[in-house]
Amino acid sequence: MAAALGSALKKFAPKHKIDIAVSIADAEALAAQNAPELFVIDADPPWPGITDFLEKMREKNPEARVLVLGAAISAEIATERRLSGALQFIEKPFELPAFGAAVQALLGPWRENESTGRRGSLRGLSAIDLLLLHHAAEANVIVDLSAGPNFGGEIHIAAGEMSHAATATRTGLDALREILSWPEVRTSERKTAAALHRGVLRGWTSLVLEVLRSGQPAKAPAVAARVTAPPKPRAKRGNKVVVVDDTEILLVFVADILTIADPELQIATAGTGIEGLGKIREIAPDLVLLDYSLPDVRGDEICRRLLQDERTAAIPVLMMSAHGAEMIAAAKRLSNVVAAIEKPFLSDAFVQLVQRTLSAPRAPRAQVQSAPPVQTEPPGQDVGRVAQKAKATETQAAAFVVKPPPPPILQPPKILPKPQEIRLPPIVATEAVLSLYLEVVSMQFTPQFEMGSIRARPASVSVGLRLPAGAAPAGASRETGFQLGATELDANGRISNMRLVPNSKPFQPTQIGTAFQIGSVAVVPGATRQRVQLTTAGSTPMMLQIIAHLELAGVKLSLAFQVAELLLKWRTNTVRVTLDPKALEESGAIFEMSAVQLDNSGRITELLLNPVK
Repeated sequence: MAAALGSALKKFAPKHKIDIAVSIADAEALAAQNAPELFVIDADPPWPGITDFLEKMREKNPEARVLVLGAAISAEIATERRLSGALQFIEKPFELPAFGAAVQALLGPWRENESTGRRGSLRGLSAIDLLLLHHAAEANVIVDLSAGPNFGGEIHIAAGEMSHAATATRTGLDALREILSWPEVRTSERKTAAALHRGVLRGWTSLVLEVLRSGQPAKAPAVAARVTAPPKPRAKRGNKVVVVDDTEILLVFVADILTIADPELQIATAGTGIEGLGKIREIAPDLVLLDYSLPDVRGDEICRRLLQDERTAAIPVLMMSAHGAEMIAAAKRLSNVVAAIEKPFLSDAFVQLVQRTLSAPRAPRAQVQSAPPVQTEPPGQDVGRVAQKAKATETQAAAFVVKPPPPPILQPPKILPKPQEIRLPPIVATEAVLSLYLEVVSMQFTPQFEMGSIRARPASVSVGLRLPAGAAPAGASRETGFQLGATELDANGRISNMRLVPNSKPFQPTQIGTAFQIGSVAVVPGATRQRVQLTTAGSTPMMLQIIAHLELAGVKLSLAFQVAELLLKWRTNTVRVTLDPKALEESGAIFEMSAVQLDNSGRITELLLNPVK
């Protein structure tokens, strides 16, 4: 998971330094060195000591923002908090577009406006933030809180649910109400949860919602002053845009980047299809930015309803979705969809597409046409280089061509090639141990009858990959199963890069047959690792295992944020060869891969191994 998050952050924050921490202590050390703008915390499974860590970060990095990945929090609470909380949350599992939008929004200008309201940072860390954090982590923890010498209390959380609260004079919901009324709190995490109250303190989420609506939780004074101090802004005179998307943080991202590009734009946002329809009919915008996959009314149905109303039929729609194929089919059927873009998208590409769409002549009927085939970059192209390669003034949107009906024709935007993989920055490069089982084709022997050169072919496309605990996906076994993908060779014919595709099943080691048959005689391992002896012929092909230490250099992610492919870099051509899969790795003989043969798809078909003296 750490490697996947690192690669995604490299894509969505290419200008930022990315550090990966595998412990709270590592995170504190890295934060002390780099003063981060954003913390991304995978809270599931929970981290012991995370409360104390956030308290320290509040003191040292008060303007930093925090994105928490974990279990779902109440939709009502999320809607009421919007962006005012010190912590922002994404439910696991999540799609890459939602994660990318959250990262880009949190690293953006973080401006307050009428659509998104006040926005929080670690400066305003509150008891509600910590309640939601431990709820998302499904943690078992006791949090101690203090608002001064005479104001102290504790909150117990069991399996993510609040089970008990107490202050000096109150318990239960009354105590929680008092704690949440304190203007500022300092917190710490109890070192032991031996006395943890079990069960659920019923009604705690309703009370949190009530407090949020009443405006009691602490507000950061400096932020509140910035929001209320300026005089009433003059009315904007630019184009009107309505953005409809069920992902709150994506609404923030879109509103921010469009406002920065054109401060005169009049932007309204809606989180549901029904709300969006109401705002479109009320505002009569110049453009609608519409998510195809909405929870209540799908985007294509909204387009149909707009076409049925003569007041809204001529309003152009730019459709957005991570489900490209469905969006393409819907957009071709709907005359008011004049442009579309596939999530995730980068800010420059999106802004340029919106600007082109707004500048196109308005027409009562519009058409959408699919773009010509995308010419992708060759494998190994760095995603940052791809994103910066085109001219800054050209649109780099994906998936569709904007084309109103003739006579005026808006030329199609330039297509942003989809990268073959996301390269990891050096700071997150991770060592991986590869296990590959081979069937011996031929073997040479020294005069001392020790193994010499070996020609062998993969016994199976399945390989084992062992990753450090911090880099392995949550729930993965110590050795995860993958299949051989395309392999790249350098100018000397040796392996430089290898791609692996995840298996649906855990890796199962191949049954090794240790005998190599020569006529009616078989050669089998003797007492030492390299010596062999003659015995009666066997019938099982001779198998061996090679073990190589590689560098995890890149990760290709699916839209569901699952690992679709790994890119491994070979730092050396030396490997360990063993005939006993149960033996320690260090007991294997050292060989060098002298030659490699590949098939038409780039997969390994044969290896030549020579012993290292």
